Amino acid sequence: MISKDTIIVAVDGPAGSGKSSVCRNAALDLGIQYIDSGAIYRAITWYFMGKYGDDLTVKDPVGELSSVKIEQIFESDGGVRTLLNGDDISSAIREERVAGNISIFSDNKDVRDYVSALLRKWAGENSIIMDGRDIGTVVFPDADLKIYLDASVDVRTYRRVKEYNDSGKNVDENSIRNQIIQRDLKDENREFGPLKKAEDSVYLDTSDMDFNDVIEKLKELIKSKK
Repeated sequence: MISKDTIIVAVDGPAGSGKSSVCRNAALDLGIQYIDSGAIYRAITWYFMGKYGDDLTVKDPVGELSSVKIEQIFESDGGVRTLLNGDDISSAIREERVAGNISIFSDNKDVRDYVSALLRKWAGENSIIMDGRDIGTVVFPDADLKIYLDASVDVRTYRRVKEYNDSGKNVDENSIRNQIIQRDLKDENREFGPLKKAEDSVYLDTSDMDFNDVIEKLKELIKSKK
């Protein structure tokens, strides 16, 4: 456990860098809240895909989201459930087709502002670890600790394929690799909230690090801020 009353830890990095799994485990060990910001963009994408199918040219996405309730639950076993209007869509939003369309909404300034406001509301007065692409630069620029997690494309591809396989989904490795490369380009060149390392963040390349070692390093950094 950490002794400071509240602490905000912002973890950014590219797709497949291990942010979510590492942050979940560190949060569980330290007894603080974990929030997966990427799941919110996935939930929004999944919602509009279900509503409009392949035509995702939504004129006023934030207006339409006013009647939608998105929730996230961090469970005692480290699991994270994402709910939309009370329905658990945690597995559905991890489908490859959702990942392929997510940039339509994550590139939208109004949607990003909507999600940022939602994330700040969720944080409230709690100690949190939150991961994403612009958490330390946009959502919580005054976070107590900012970390930029990175890894090579090869390593990130392997991790993402394993994630799909572990959930019972078979995917093409080359397709996932290309998807990650294209996602990097889109995230880094996005007009609003682009993926970039905050000047005051700690850079951590996890390519050659064991999963548990990354968790311990993250916990060590968090404890140093208590």
